[in-house]
Amino acid sequence: MIDLFVSWLMPLTVMLSVFLVFHSLVLAKLGPKKTYLTWLFLPLGLLFYSLPLSWQSSSHIANDTIQQYLVQPTHHLQQQLSLEWLVVCWMLMTTLMLSYWLVSHLRFLKHVKLSVTNKAELVIKVPSKLAVFESAHAFSPMLIGIFKQKLLLPEDFTTLYNTEQQMLILEHEICHFDRNDIYWNLVAIVLLAVFWFHPLAWLAYFRFRRDQEISCDDIVLARKQSHQRINYSRALLVAAESTPPLAFAQLSFKKYGDKEIMFERIEQIKSPTRASKVSLVIASLFSITLLSGLSYAGNIGFKDAVSDSDSQAKKHRIPPKGKMSVKPIIRVQPKYPLKAAKEKIEGAVVLKFDINTEGNVKNVEVMKGVPAYVFDRVAVAALKKWKYDAKGQAHKNQLVQLDFRMDENSSFKDVNLIEKIKVTQ
Repeated sequence: MIDLFVSWLMPLTVMLSVFLVFHSLVLAKLGPKKTYLTWLFLPLGLLFYSLPLSWQSSSHIANDTIQQYLVQPTHHLQQQLSLEWLVVCWMLMTTLMLSYWLVSHLRFLKHVKLSVTNKAELVIKVPSKLAVFESAHAFSPMLIGIFKQKLLLPEDFTTLYNTEQQMLILEHEICHFDRNDIYWNLVAIVLLAVFWFHPLAWLAYFRFRRDQEISCDDIVLARKQSHQRINYSRALLVAAESTPPLAFAQLSFKKYGDKEIMFERIEQIKSPTRASKVSLVIASLFSITLLSGLSYAGNIGFKDAVSDSDSQAKKHRIPPKGKMSVKPIIRVQPKYPLKAAKEKIEGAVVLKFDINTEGNVKNVEVMKGVPAYVFDRVAVAALKKWKYDAKGQAHKNQLVQLDFRMDENSSFKDVNLIEKIKVTQ
């Protein structure tokens, strides 16, 4: 899991840089609603980067036999061993941040005194699944709760805002509710806690929350008249005069409502942007190019890692006892177990497996391991990712031996476990 997060750092930095540098241009060309949707490309980009696609896995790795391979700790693992304390600090900080936000949310829920509001008295119809409450501790309308969302209104809501403002504000909160923004915020909070050390992650998080509010404004005012836009802007200014309590996973009408952001929201209200067809086509092409580039970059990194491990294994390969009838086109080097590397444990594992007509590895079994159970899991996990040039034929009961050595000068006595195992058809 840690390796996955480390591999995400480069594509995440690239995507965040692009998002933040070109955000003003995107907002001006696409408008708030579609700009908010572009944040989906962050998780999609990481997904495309992490999953090698089938059309990218066509190049063959040079290989003449695959019976016995040498597995050594990678440079990355050696770095991980020496910098293990950094991982501990990272996990500790992530845990502390998530705990702080969770405790803040629970404390807010504990101290806020809720009183049920009659929905029939509200100026618009509220979704049946959304309960409405009032509280003296709420200075702005907001959504709270994780498992069951609640709309929380200030006790003086009807006196602070006129009827039309009440209608527009409630539509704003219902927009958050319909889009499940609280859960998207939860995802964003978790990612921020994981990448707490990355300054661009913090900038992107606050920009994401701003876009969330602006996009709801845009949706609410999409078909409203000028006087309604002015009235809504006045409601924003009224909300800006007070400071609501901040709580984890809450959505407030005035959330992130400092003067700078309020002016940005009002400016968008004054000059709404509607995306042209040309802008949408350009944005679509750019998005496809970005995702394809990330996918290609991730796959190249994957191939390079496999290629490096392959050349290392080929260099130290033990002469085979016989040829296999089918050759691999993708071979993944097993990761040397961290505990075994720290304790300088060496050994070997023999695996039996089948290959289906598509070249995928199936039915992997550990036939023998020395020492027992030390290298079994990583060996099986790696072999399941191998792919063979099966040429449309299934192959049963194939054997491979993986030798785990700390370095090429290892004094561990080589063993040939394959000769000691009989496999029946």
